[in-house]
Amino acid sequence: MRKSVFATAAVVLILAGACGADPDLRQLGGGATLAKATEVVALDNVFGDDGADIRIDVGGTVSWANDGRNDHNIVPVAKGADWGATAQRFRPGDHYSHAFPTEGVYEYYCSLHGSKTGGMKGRVLVGSVKAPPPVADPSVDVAAEASGGTVRVPADYPTIQKAVDAAQPGDLVLISPGTYREAVDVPETKPYLTIRGLDREKVVLDGGLKLANGFKIVKAKGVAIENLTAQNYTKNGFFWTGVEGYRGSYLTAVRNGDYGVYAFESTKGQFDHSYASGSPDAGFYIGGCQPCDALITDVTSEWNGLGYSGTNAGGNLVIANSTWRYNRAGIVPNSGSYEPNAPQDDNTIVGNLVYGNNNGKTPAIDISITAMGNGILVAGGINDTIERNRVYDHTLGGIVVITYPENDEYTWEATGNVVRGNVVSGSGLGDLAFFHDFDNAEGGDNCFEGNTFATSAPKDLEAVIPCTGKGTGNFKAGAFNVVKLAVNDGKPASVPYEKTVLPPVPPQPQMPKAATAPGKPAVGLPEKIDLAAITVPDAPR
Repeated sequence: MRKSVFATAAVVLILAGACGADPDLRQLGGGATLAKATEVVALDNVFGDDGADIRIDVGGTVSWANDGRNDHNIVPVAKGADWGATAQRFRPGDHYSHAFPTEGVYEYYCSLHGSKTGGMKGRVLVGSVKAPPPVADPSVDVAAEASGGTVRVPADYPTIQKAVDAAQPGDLVLISPGTYREAVDVPETKPYLTIRGLDREKVVLDGGLKLANGFKIVKAKGVAIENLTAQNYTKNGFFWTGVEGYRGSYLTAVRNGDYGVYAFESTKGQFDHSYASGSPDAGFYIGGCQPCDALITDVTSEWNGLGYSGTNAGGNLVIANSTWRYNRAGIVPNSGSYEPNAPQDDNTIVGNLVYGNNNGKTPAIDISITAMGNGILVAGGINDTIERNRVYDHTLGGIVVITYPENDEYTWEATGNVVRGNVVSGSGLGDLAFFHDFDNAEGGDNCFEGNTFATSAPKDLEAVIPCTGKGTGNFKAGAFNVVKLAVNDGKPASVPYEKTVLPPVPPQPQMPKAATAPGKPAVGLPEKIDLAAITVPDAPR
């Protein structure tokens, strides 16, 4: 989630969403539209609003504008090229221009959020040169299963990257205890790998606050990473983008500069038995997918800006049986025009323990500061189901559903959300809270039913917008004070993630039989869980 300005009735509400798109470059040979403009607008994380090629005359100039909220870079694919921009020269709001005097095809990518073959990439066609044909999917003829082969680190190869490079599709990469000071890229030519540490606490990837991503998986199908730790990366601990099939199990992500565990424009995956702390944006993130077909279960997220963030993510996306505590805000699904697949649609948030998300000592992006003090906050989402969660100890709202006016052009109306059977207490502005519009005139087909709570805003919220029968009451009576949510006055500023004093990682479960279990690629996911059997979790003692 990244900042965006919402100004309505003199209120500035920064509720913009979580970073990044990674569509493949649309090939002209595949029927994409040839872009007419010579400006490329970079968002998070895509060059151009539709990934189309840019064609210019010989001698023409292309200008890039970073309209995202992340640093990006522009890296030519061709070695020795005399153009491009470093991340220091292409921060949010920066511009970069280059004239191309020679006819040809000029490919480029962002090394932080893509690769030469996928993710955040682009292409300039100069003159009348023909666009290269689409590249075939290298995994088409690869069996979506474990191969039975094992590559060991450091016994066979001294680094994880060299082991990945040597592995065959479907292999198990088995890593012995040690500190590995590297950033590992898994390309699309290495599908169905299982990358596993022998000991979750002792197999540690450390970015030294200099390397970008602990693991970056771009377009590689079915890659599972399990039973290890990634810490001190400037971007993300674990990052999948543009993949079908992913899994992160028994992972620990600590002190990473953007997200801890992150999947973007990826489907058919899950995060389980994992832990994340110390990220300014969110500990866990799934975004830019519809349907996502994803599951987050049995995770703990603490001391982050947001426990969970997911812009425009939904469609069989379940967040269950997890603990979200001591972040600035807990679980924050949201809509935004700056990412693909808007609006955010169809999350099921069930059986979670959400408490104490008022922590002003964490690293934080702007939205994390703004959202501080809320347990579960749905900003412009639709058709979400929030049930059987225990939510307590929040200075603003326990469970909050609001319409999100992003700007003059886009207002994301919260509609069709169901808040049912939760146990909520200890909230400053309302255990249950709802805001649809400043006229306080509509319920937007949202409903609240069967919750255990002491306060709500508006008052008697379950009577005003019930899930069954006709509502009674007045939206204006005890209306939710959205201004207190919207402004940052009085809220603690961010602590740099590099300097945040984090608590020790609590004891985390090890993967059973890590040394002997066969590889298990990320196929057939997400696992199905019995949602109906999930009950409200007990409060910790």
